[in-house]
Amino acid sequence: MKNTSILLALVLLVLQLPNSGMAKNSTDIMVSVVGLDGQGQPRCQGMGVCLGKTGVILTSAYLLSQGKGGIIQTSAGDLHLIQRLVHYDALQDLALVQVEAEDLPAGRLGASGRWPSGKVLVGERQGKRFVLREVLVAKTYQFSPRLVLLRLEPPDLALESGAPVFNLQGELVGMIHSFAGAPGNSKGLRFCLVRNQTHLSSKMLDGQENNGEPETPWENLNSPFSFWEGVAASQRQDWKTAKEKFTTALQSLGDFPEGYLGRGVALYHLGNYKGAVKDLTEATRRLPAYAQAFLWLGKVWERDGDPKSAKEAYQQAVSYAPDLGEAWFRLGVIAYQEGDQLQAQKCLERGEDDFSGAAQRWWYLGMIARAQQSWPKALEAFNRAAKLDPGFFSAYLEGGKLLIQDMGQPKDAVGLLREAVRLEPNHAYARYYLALAQLLSWNPGGAWEQYFALQERYPDLASGLAAMLERRP
Repeated sequence: MKNTSILLALVLLVLQLPNSGMAKNSTDIMVSVVGLDGQGQPRCQGMGVCLGKTGVILTSAYLLSQGKGGIIQTSAGDLHLIQRLVHYDALQDLALVQVEAEDLPAGRLGASGRWPSGKVLVGERQGKRFVLREVLVAKTYQFSPRLVLLRLEPPDLALESGAPVFNLQGELVGMIHSFAGAPGNSKGLRFCLVRNQTHLSSKMLDGQENNGEPETPWENLNSPFSFWEGVAASQRQDWKTAKEKFTTALQSLGDFPEGYLGRGVALYHLGNYKGAVKDLTEATRRLPAYAQAFLWLGKVWERDGDPKSAKEAYQQAVSYAPDLGEAWFRLGVIAYQEGDQLQAQKCLERGEDDFSGAAQRWWYLGMIARAQQSWPKALEAFNRAAKLDPGFFSAYLEGGKLLIQDMGQPKDAVGLLREAVRLEPNHAYARYYLALAQLLSWNPGGAWEQYFALQERYPDLASGLAAMLERRP
């Protein structure tokens, strides 16, 4: 949960409903939403989308949580009073409301169980009209089976709470929600995607009663800002604040697996492994297919010196999420440390480079390939590691050593080893192998330069290097 760029929160709409009466243009279903306080004064403003011809509007719960209702304005400029709250989802900051209107255009919904990848279209307000802006889904991070975070690019997006998100076919796949901050603050917005959103039934979208349940009172509308504040604190690696916010969320919203995961991860980083195990185990108990919880449980066991329990947790994680690259990576590292390079290779070659330490995955694959004397494959792995993480010192050092010692290409090694020295100027062997590469590629001047740099701090290496230099004509 590293803070790599702006992350936005989106609820994925996964309903399979007929498309009769749907809007021809995506902008036609966009509406402005203004939340009103108890005295009828405007408090918050954002956006929403029309999902039913009878005036059913989907928007951010935050916009309506400051008072008792609100108003909407359609793309045609018509004003409508919000009559009632049909449904809301506290965790997702999602509110489904009905307004006094009929025959409104309705959006086409995306396919069930899918979230967008590549390019998507996001609704924006330009003056008095709505437009669509094409943005890139740069990365997804699955927080739980029902909650996925997305990173959108460019990172300077200024989007409103409730802004709709469409795929390139014009189908509604989600919307921007407020993220522990005032609407309109782009750095306070996140995307969260929900799969199998079955609680938004076709009856609700047709404006019928809430599946026979009593109507939700406005005073119960309360978005879980403490949970999202915990997520935000985790993104900036403020683990103490994250623990406090997730604890508050669990107390105010009741027990829910995402809250236990968030606090468990925070406790792990704070060194409270016993508490982390307790919370992460609780998350897996409440949501048995919770791959991320098993992943972090494995990390706790591994850090606490119990590789057997860690391996079992990682195996559980990949059984629920076969493409979870980090879990396969950790299984590969354990096998490598146990001396089983074939098993390590099988694990490391699984999954995707979808986690922050993916460069190390390729470093291990390079070391295994080198041990198997597969020199080109090893070099390719070290180069991929360096590409994923340009500051990965060991990838440059091992690649340079491979080119000198095994492939007989010292001239090609110079560039890699120069980068290694730049990254760690005081590393003795980086300078030693750079000197050796320069010497073997007929650059004695560069080799002598490294000799003088080594002479004071590492006299033994400098002495051996001097002997080779003096033998050169």
